[in-house]
Amino acid sequence: MRAGNPHAGAADRLRPPHRRAEARAAADRALDRVAAPHEASQPAVDGTPPNPAGRRPPGGDRVRVCLLTPEFLPTWGGVGTYTYNLARALRGRAEVHVVTSARGCMAAEADDLDGVQVHAIEADGGRTDGLGLAFQLAVLRRLPGLAKAHGFDIVHANHAYMSDLLARRRLSAIPALTVHTTLGTQIQGTLRAGDSVPRNGSERSVARWRLLLRRIERRYLRRTSALIYVSRWVRDSSISHYGLQPRFETVIPNGVDTARLNGTSRDGETDRRPDDGRTLLFAGRLLALKGIDTLLRALGRLDPEVRLLLAGPGDTTRWTRYADRLGVGRDRYEFLGPVPYGLMPALYHRADAVVLPSFAESCPMVALEAMACGTPLIAARAGGVTEIVRDGATGWLFPPGDVDGLVDRIETVFANPARAEEIANGGRDWVERNGSVDRMAERTFRFYKVVAGEAS
Repeated sequence: MRAGNPHAGAADRLRPPHRRAEARAAADRALDRVAAPHEASQPAVDGTPPNPAGRRPPGGDRVRVCLLTPEFLPTWGGVGTYTYNLARALRGRAEVHVVTSARGCMAAEADDLDGVQVHAIEADGGRTDGLGLAFQLAVLRRLPGLAKAHGFDIVHANHAYMSDLLARRRLSAIPALTVHTTLGTQIQGTLRAGDSVPRNGSERSVARWRLLLRRIERRYLRRTSALIYVSRWVRDSSISHYGLQPRFETVIPNGVDTARLNGTSRDGETDRRPDDGRTLLFAGRLLALKGIDTLLRALGRLDPEVRLLLAGPGDTTRWTRYADRLGVGRDRYEFLGPVPYGLMPALYHRADAVVLPSFAESCPMVALEAMACGTPLIAARAGGVTEIVRDGATGWLFPPGDVDGLVDRIETVFANPARAEEIANGGRDWVERNGSVDRMAERTFRFYKVVAGEAS
């Protein structure tokens, strides 16, 4: 048993001593099995990116970048949106490849990807929360051949566990990782939501195995020498939880395609909010940490004409039953399911306000997209949200879980449309100056050059 485990919690202390020892020993054995291939292939880890002889300098031929992501088209989530936007924006700066799951490709969006080579690999985990592991194993098999064929200079992963792949295969490409969130922050958000709200299978599993999973994530993150954080908050949280000291690190907030979101639909017509009552929009996965319970409780206290649209994947049955228990009529809300990325701008423009009631967020794409559309944004003051939303200037903030505060902000938006439009325009201006995908791509490319230059 390893001494000094900082994650020994109350549940652990309640176990008999011999049971605690057995549980910790089992966790350590499982952890060693997961980490052993890395340690065997690279016994000395000093934080220095691989530096094979003969690497061509980044100032010569175009830098060849490979982006790894388990979700892409049409499986939209924050990571999928980030990778899609980054790949398109990097086209003029680098040779860009995307390695993703075969389940995540759709020909309908191929016109947007001219100049980006997409490598779809079979990695169907059967369900969303199983796709990550299946994709990891598929990449472990396929990445060496792709790297040899295309000569990647940078392999940019988007999940902590992906950082182990290069070391296992001893690839020459330099690894980089974007830290979108950590298990620690997700677990905290889920626990803050409370035990009485619906949780899906992945949330229950992460909560049950959180001590082991956080130790695994810590090991993976500590082995990555080049980290990009999407907010100062997620950087500070990563350092606090895991004591990270990478050789290269930077904070680069997410960026969105402002031209695509600024009010013009694909056929060139401007989307306008219809005169069909007052509409609120929630966009995201149907998870407890997203604060859906707070939103449903607030809906029940608003004028009966107010309607809620929920766009995103998840278990609608559990949330419908939860709304029934709250006494919220089923005619007050509608679950839209996953909405294709190309249709989201019209949905944002249809809404009178977008609500982001999460208990934990790093740099939410939904907030940036709503602001870019000029739609009033009401968000919980959680995590990195405060780095992109200024209360009363670019949007409205309320304490996470505060139903009274959320109701007040919604009624404020509805009561003064002129003021709401003024603040929404302030949000759009802020995103155009600070949150564009071109700005994100330029900063990311400069980071690539620094890391590659140091390693060459």
